[in-house]
Formats: sequence, structure tokens, C-alpha cells
Amino acid sequence: MRMIFALLMLIVMPTIYASENKNANIFIFISFSMPKESIKGWMKEAAIIHAPVVIRGLVNNSFKATVQKMAELAKDNQGGVQVDPNLFRRYNIKNVPAVVVTNQANCLPTQSCREDYDVIYGNVHLGYALEKIANRDDAVSAIAQEMLITLREGAHG
Repeated sequence: MRMIFALLMLIVMPTIYASENKNANIFIFISFSMPKESIKGWMKEAAIIHAPVVIRGLVNNSFKATVQKMAELAKDNQGGVQVDPNLFRRYNIKNVPAVVVTNQANCLPTQSCREDYDVIYGNVHLGYALEKIANRDDAVSAIAQEMLITLREGAHG
């Protein structure tokens, strides 16, 4: 039963997040090699603002192993992850955890969009990362500020 739930979390939850937030401008990049409690923290905070949590690939190149890992995390947690190596390349993510705030999340690679984005690396809280980006006073600061407010309201609500 847990395996089925984890499979749904891995595949369906990111789709739900995307549909709830059509202008998804925040991505949280993690790896299953990170400590379990850290991953759970990122997933919990991401769920509040409906931000996708992204992993580069499958655990040991195995869908089954990836689903088992999600089952471990899903026992007492909310949220899910999406597998998307293209997002890692698009934002040049070499280290995790990383938080990306972008102004053109829906810009397709074949489109000629000007995409501005900021990245914060490190095992910090999402609120800290959003606050740092909001304080940069650049093209994505307002997006980070808006999501920071949403995160704080969701965490206290």
C-alpha cells in the first residue's frame, strides 16, 4: 500500500502542484543522497507554496528504488518530487539543495524568452532562501517576496 502511495506521490503530486500554480516560479532541487530529515523539511515547505521539488534522476537508475525511497519519505510527510534532469541543466544546478526563483518558468526551450532567475544553494530553510532573493532587488525579487509571504502565512495557518 505504501508503495502505491509513493508511486502516486512521485508522479501525480508534481502535476497537481503545477496545475494549482500555473505560474510556478520556484523550483527546489534536492537529491535522495541528502539526509532524510532535510528532504522532509524541503518537501514540507515546498508543499505550502506549491513549488515542485525536483530530483535529477532515479535512485540507482531504478524506478522501483525511487518509489521505495519516496515510500520512506511519504510515511509522515506531504508533497512529492518530480524527476527532471532538464531543469537541472536549464538552471545549471551542480549542487543541492538549491532554490531557484525565475520570472519565466513556463518559457519553453524553443521560445525566445528572456529568463531571469536567482539561485540560492545550501541546506537552509526555504524562507531564508526566498528572503535572500527578495533582498537582491532584481527581476525576480518581487516573486520571491510574494512567495515568502505565502510561506509565512501557510506555516502559521
